[in-house]
Amino acid sequence: MKKINRILILFVVLLMVGAGSLTTLSPESSQDILANPVNWLMVVTAFFLIVAFVATFEALDAMKKMIKGNQAGAEAETEEAPVEEEEDWASGLLKTLTDAAPLDKEEEVATDHEYDGIRELDNNLPPWWLFGFYISIAFAVIYLLRYHVFQSAPLSAEELKIELAEAKAAEEEYLKTAANLVDESNVVALSEESRLLAGGEIFMKNCAVCHANDGGGGVGPNLTDDYWIHGNDISDVFKTVKYGVPAKGMIPWKDQLSAGEMQEVSSYILTLVGTTPANPKEAQGDLMTAAPAEEMASSMDNTAAVSDSTIAE
Repeated sequence: MKKINRILILFVVLLMVGAGSLTTLSPESSQDILANPVNWLMVVTAFFLIVAFVATFEALDAMKKMIKGNQAGAEAETEEAPVEEEEDWASGLLKTLTDAAPLDKEEEVATDHEYDGIRELDNNLPPWWLFGFYISIAFAVIYLLRYHVFQSAPLSAEELKIELAEAKAAEEEYLKTAANLVDESNVVALSEESRLLAGGEIFMKNCAVCHANDGGGGVGPNLTDDYWIHGNDISDVFKTVKYGVPAKGMIPWKDQLSAGEMQEVSSYILTLVGTTPANPKEAQGDLMTAAPAEEMASSMDNTAAVSDSTIAE
């Protein structure tokens, strides 16, 4: 039984060391380690190796005592004394951690307080409790100096702000990638001023040569009136920009522009509807109502500012 206790104590200590080392790793790395079945197989293998090592040691020790016992009885007794002390190792460790008086010495620490046959003993405070108490005091001092005196680490409120800023940056980075996942089946009109300005820059660089800087038309049709050849919905405009109209000289832009850029320029084109160009081209196509209100309401609020800013450039 004592041998089993030693094995269990040793194994628990090793697990505590392993668990403590995991706390120094990132959460992702810790989860990967815990989720890997190979690591658990190694833990079980290590446990049985420890058991085998202890069993082998005990067998060799028993053989040693048996050989010496056959040679001389006195020498055998001499050799057994330290073995008995070794077998009490777990009990000795427990006694050291508790520092409690043994049963045969309770009279030395007994007090005069007795009630219902129960006597009060004046034992020392357990060392394990004292160590924890001293460690908590040291931790409190270090915490106070670090967070409130030297302010070398952020408090909870500041840490929350930092994490929110990091989350915002991660969201923006994701949106940069997600912007290129749109197509004509799920595209929506943009309302963010920064992206509409980006769409205006794309329009000036690639589209103004045929549709004029203000969208009034030239080689291409007028984009400011309510007449449309291929539809005035955001998905229709996106599809026209993406695949072009080769029969009428408009090239497809899917190879030159990303999906996000095509969404930006398509959204910008819709903001030109209702503006007054300098030299508007005659109407072409069919008269259509304005784009759905839920898509265009926020975009139209920025029409004048975006157009003026782009034209000024």
